[in-house]
Amino acid sequence: MADEQSRPAFYKPSPIPKNVDWQSLMRLDGDELETHYRHVIETLGKQKGMLGVVFRKAQNKIQDPAKLRRLRARPSSGFVARITHADR
Repeated sequence: MADEQSRPAFYKPSPIPKNVDWQSLMRLDGDELETHYRHVIETLGKQKGMLGVVFRKAQNKIQDPAKLRRLRARPSSGFVARITHADR
C-alpha cells in the first residue's frame, strides 16, 4: 500500500526505507528474493512507530521462491486476500 500511495495521484512520501521497499523485491529472483524478503521483514520490524509494530513479529512462511515471485508479481491479487482471510 505504501508503494501505491507514493505514485500518481497520491504522491505521498513512503514511510518504507528505499532499500526494503516493494521495488527492492521486484528486481530479485530465486534464493536472493527469499533472502531479501526475510531481510525486509526483519528491517521493517525494527522501524519506529506503527510500521515497526505491524512487522515486529512477522515471519516468512513462504519458503518456496517461486510462490514468493508469484505473490510479488500480483500484490493485489486474490492470493493476498485469501491468506489474510484464512488467518482470521
